[in-house]
Amino acid sequence: MNYIARSTQLGIREMTLEDCEKIVFWRNQEWLREHYIYREDFTLESEIRYFREQVMKGKVFHYMICELNNNDRPVGCAVFKKYRPDLREIEYGLFIGEEDTAGKGYGQEVTTLCLNYGFEKFEVDRIYGTIFCDNIPSLIANIKAGMLSAMSLSVTAMMYCILLCHLRL
Repeated sequence: MNYIARSTQLGIREMTLEDCEKIVFWRNQEWLREHYIYREDFTLESEIRYFREQVMKGKVFHYMICELNNNDRPVGCAVFKKYRPDLREIEYGLFIGEEDTAGKGYGQEVTTLCLNYGFEKFEVDRIYGTIFCDNIPSLIANIKAGMLSAMSLSVTAMMYCILLCHLRL
């Protein structure tokens, strides 16, 4: 497997067209969907369109998170988007789609790998992301990986996001 970054447990590889079906399955699980602003059902057709129009054209950089000790099983995704070379910044996010990996520390591990990779690949000074304030596991993982809380953002009257960022020093 050709990984762009790896640790002892996890490898990060580029998304392929074949991954679309797995991503649709993950994103349509209610326990995962509740952590996204966009909560409509995903379809295979829409995910293939996203892959062709966003990923293949370099507008979004979408990676698969794989367990190295489990036959390279994909367990989630990491994404870089909203690349702004003029401001030397990019947005980062991830999700773990396999429930049996909860509590293994994968969120922190992937974020650490991706921050290191992101600073090198995109030559940015700031990587940021937004997380719903009630998504405690994600907040903890990102903070442990070095992200700092920058501000709270009101998305709607009922939802809030916390903007986290990591600056290259």
